[in-house]
Amino acid sequence: MGHKVSPTGLRLGINNYWKSRWLTLRNYKVFLEADYIIRKTIKENFPKASIVEIIIERKSLDICKLIIKTAKPAFLIGKEGQVLKNLIKKIEKNTEALFKQNNLSMPRLDVDIVEVKKPFLSAAYLAELAAIDIEKGMNTRKVLKKIIEKAKQSKEIIGIKVKASGRLEGATIKRRETIISGRMSLSKLIADIDYCERQVFTKSGIVGLKIWLYKGDKDNYLDLDNVSA
Repeated sequence: MGHKVSPTGLRLGINNYWKSRWLTLRNYKVFLEADYIIRKTIKENFPKASIVEIIIERKSLDICKLIIKTAKPAFLIGKEGQVLKNLIKKIEKNTEALFKQNNLSMPRLDVDIVEVKKPFLSAAYLAELAAIDIEKGMNTRKVLKKIIEKAKQSKEIIGIKVKASGRLEGATIKRRETIISGRMSLSKLIADIDYCERQVFTKSGIVGLKIWLYKGDKDNYLDLDNVSA
């Protein structure tokens, strides 16, 4: 099997659940674009806040619930919750025009910040650490090896694969660095694969970074009727 499909998307409904949890037949495009704006706003304002996952729930079209999982909850909340309040205002400001244009009322925004106890089990967290080091100008292969060593410290991780591509170290011709450690069952649908891809902005251009974490197999398929955030 080729490795051209996202491991996360391939396993949706099997052992992974959707990050946007809602469905509507009317104005689907509007709410889909709103989700994109929300995620973009959060990532642009907190590029180094160790955000592992952003879940958007709309149990009714009048309420939008955001669940932000992060290793640094205090960084997102701020003193007396001021940082979080400012984030909510920015999200409302960025989505207001979209709903007005389509004659829809603005959904009420509820935000829950959830602390991740073991961030090294997340591909998104490891990708952020690698991106910070690459932006500083560190040798890419050394950075990837460093991430491998950090992942090996967690017993839950059976295998890890990291890949960086682009003008590494300012090279004229783009190239690719790939390191694999342990087992990596990408073709097995019951495999628990945590995947993240990230763009790293360097002086020479954009470097693409991808990380796969294999955490064993899930024998039980996802129960879609009893999925909790």
